Amino acid sequence: MDLVLTKWIALKGTSVLASCRVEELSSRFPSVMIRDAAGFTCYLSTEREYQISGGYGAAAIYPLGKGGVLGGLWNMLEQINAGMEIDLRKIPIRQETVEICEFFDLNPYYTDSTGALLVAVEDGFGLVSVLEREGIHAAVIGRTNDGNDRIIYNQGKKRYLDRPQKEELEKVFD
Repeated sequence: MDLVLTKWIALKGTSVLASCRVEELSSRFPSVMIRDAAGFTCYLSTEREYQISGGYGAAAIYPLGKGGVLGGLWNMLEQINAGMEIDLRKIPIRQETVEICEFFDLNPYYTDSTGALLVAVEDGFGLVSVLEREGIHAAVIGRTNDGNDRIIYNQGKKRYLDRPQKEELEKVFD
């Protein structure tokens, strides 16, 4: 099955940081970028894409949260008893998230991604097309497989997804 990710990763984490750490961020970034990132709260509801994905015949729908996209992938694959191959560069991420996570030395792939869904579906490109017509950004990031290996490709390099550590899943923003 194809693995589809709706919207972008780390939306909630980025929004929380941009809302609560304005003074620190202002030392490096323009106020408009910080304001835009704080406004990511408008993307946190997943009700519409959940309905669309379910109606499209999704085999599994997993809402992302505190463990980020990598924690969500691990948990979803455990539930459906599957392996995967994904391309890290296909995972949608906003530039504001990249900048803010870098500033706070956070891994955006483990940052709270509430507002995004992982969907396992036979025709991921068809689902992406339907979601895009409804104004919901989405991308096929990879495929499930019958094995247990959880493989991540990044610029041609292959690595395996490790079980997320508790510290990564529970990282608190001071």
